[in-house]
Amino acid sequence: METNPSRRRLLQLGGVGATASLAGCSQFDLSDDDDGPDVDGETELEVDREPEIDPEDGITGLVQPGPEEMQDLEAEIMAEIEAGDLEQMEAQDEFERRRTELTVERAVAFESEIEADDELSIEAGMANRGAFLLAGPDERLMDELRDGDVSGLVPGEEYGLMLEQQLQAEAAPTPGQGAEPDPEDED
Repeated sequence: METNPSRRRLLQLGGVGATASLAGCSQFDLSDDDDGPDVDGETELEVDREPEIDPEDGITGLVQPGPEEMQDLEAEIMAEIEAGDLEQMEAQDEFERRRTELTVERAVAFESEIEADDELSIEAGMANRGAFLLAGPDERLMDELRDGDVSGLVPGEEYGLMLEQQLQAEAAPTPGQGAEPDPEDED
């Protein structure tokens, strides 16, 4: 690898970093106001996304792809840009789509792992966000964090906010899907 990267290479690397930032790829982006890109064949979780308990009574556990997975993904996208297979804007969308796929995979694996746990329960979950509403003893929750099974623990209210944002995004019409005008209203 070159020790002095060319100006073009430096701009490319900066572009991917900026693309990732613009795509909302910071580690714990809780303010994302849509439900993320469509993931082909997204695996559904066994738990519902709407909890039966008040989110304030639980803890939000976040599962995200690991740093190595993200570095590998970034390298793959960069290789595709350099090969001319992707344009910059396509790369941003592709990066976000693949990041969501990795998040869904981690969420499904986490859910499977917790199913056998007698102390910890998943009250609700959103695979595409890697978010779970958890209930259990504080020490057991901290074990999940220490072991790296969850990327972060935040108040349960955060799950409620993410769910509300996702429901609003789903209810909002997408461009080109507005309501058809009623022919009777034209009179």
